[in-house]
Amino acid sequence: MQRFDPLIEEAYGHALEILRRCVTPHGFRASGLLPGYPQVWARDSMITGLGAVLSGEAELLAAFRASLDTLGSHQSELGLIPLNVHPETGECSTENAGAVDANLWFILGHYYHTLRTGDLAYLRANWRRLELATLWLRYQDMNDCGLLEVPEAGDWMDLLAVRYNVLYDNVLYGAALKAMDAMAQACRESGDQAFAVSGQPALGATSEDLRLGDHCGADVFERINLLMWIDRCWVPAHFAEHLERLEAMRLEWYMLYHNVGTISSRPFYLPYVAFREFGDYCDTLGNLLAVLTGLADEHRADHIMRYLYQVGMAHPAPSKAIYPPIYPGNPDWREYYRSRNLNLPHQYHNGGIWPFVGGFHVAALVRMGWMTEATNLLGDLAAANRLGVHEEWEFNEWLHGESGHPMGYPFQAWSAGMYIYAYHAVRSGEIPLFDELAK
Repeated sequence: MQRFDPLIEEAYGHALEILRRCVTPHGFRASGLLPGYPQVWARDSMITGLGAVLSGEAELLAAFRASLDTLGSHQSELGLIPLNVHPETGECSTENAGAVDANLWFILGHYYHTLRTGDLAYLRANWRRLELATLWLRYQDMNDCGLLEVPEAGDWMDLLAVRYNVLYDNVLYGAALKAMDAMAQACRESGDQAFAVSGQPALGATSEDLRLGDHCGADVFERINLLMWIDRCWVPAHFAEHLERLEAMRLEWYMLYHNVGTISSRPFYLPYVAFREFGDYCDTLGNLLAVLTGLADEHRADHIMRYLYQVGMAHPAPSKAIYPPIYPGNPDWREYYRSRNLNLPHQYHNGGIWPFVGGFHVAALVRMGWMTEATNLLGDLAAANRLGVHEEWEFNEWLHGESGHPMGYPFQAWSAGMYIYAYHAVRSGEIPLFDELAK
């Protein structure tokens, strides 16, 4: 068995302690500090669960499952999963309540639970919730182009002007559709050809139904590759064909046609494409998910991972949310970035360092087979999580992008959970959930 630096091992023990203090009967709080984030957040609890389940601790697995139950029990009539739920009061947040990625992570969380436990009875009992969550997502594709249209700041980067066809959300959308298909297939293989929940026939009893019309996970990935990856090797004939395919899919082909000379090529997927505009910076998490889910082929994945290294995306700590930061005067600058002095350049979503993103960064290096780099980055992530304002091992929410100093709330569940996930990825060479999604 590989021997890690003592700091890496010490960080693992502290990460488990953080997760334990975030456990409630209703699931994982986002933070072990009540003045921080005391609620069960959809995205946070599911990402936390990626690592928590790998610990083998029954209490942490139970908290992950309780998070699924809490979120599902507060699902709206139309299928929306709440942004968060307060474990004591049951109150659902109304701030940024339409966060698209809550539904996406809810579906992926159920798939991960199924993969890790094999509990098909639990999956069947929750199937109707999963169908409604998927149907709600389909209605976010307002022009039937096969991709989600996301409102500004409508996902985890809720103080950044990502909008319309957003990379991060749509990578997860393709993955969620693949997960739904895989879960239905698992139930069929167990003998349930057409299972029902609460007397209602399962809409997804067949693979064809789960394609949701003309769109499945592979279709979503095809559209992302056509719209959001810009190659410089297009020759005129291929470019014309490319635009024709985009137009037929109702995607924003106009943007490419009028800007191809400006953007030429990029070694990463564009963060978003909107009405005759696009984001011209690298969204780290969106691109890492593209590598992990198999959206990015070997050529694209190599470009992405080398670019993240070249621009210092993991320096001074893993890993910055975006690069380069957005300054006043940039079309993506918003005056609301000044709110609470939070989203200035190199801070928060605007180039701040998020240790949970660092966990995905380590996992993507494992996906590439770059194990030396993955081990080194895991050590850097351990050092980042050791930092604190009041004490060591605060597993902070985020760090300043230039100084590396902690600036967010301490004792973050997803910072701890993704450290444990990254640790197991380097230790085993496996990437649970994403190994299955990339098939």
